[in-house]
Amino acid sequence: MTSPSILYRGGVLHCPADPRATALLVRDGRIAWLGVDAEAPAADRVVDLDGALVTPAFVDAHVHATDTGLALSGLDLSGVRSAVQLLDAVSVFAAGLPGDAVVLGHGWDESSWGDPRLPDAAALDRAAGGRRVYL
Repeated sequence: MTSPSILYRGGVLHCPADPRATALLVRDGRIAWLGVDAEAPAADRVVDLDGALVTPAFVDAHVHATDTGLALSGLDLSGVRSAVQLLDAVSVFAAGLPGDAVVLGHGWDESSWGDPRLPDAAALDRAAGGRRVYL
């Protein structure tokens, strides 16, 4: 049994075979054609990619289980919007840890802060109560 052909068009395709490609046709679960929208063949179904990035044949089947575990048990800083909030979050989190623990934080993005300056090492040391900090 064959499946319907699907034309994905209007995207940004990263494919060395055709650097100009903006569309691809999938037939029976495989890429059957790759090129620019204007030259696309007919298909049973058309999906507008609305500029989305498509990376044909790129498969990343590995995981970083240790990093995932550390993120789950670490300090999520994705909600902080300033250096002061970051230091406050480190302080609260560190207070619940043993004195020899390491504060592991992730997810902050200073580029969205009104003032993107980061706290210095001395401020982090104070906030963590002398614990080592890795953000």
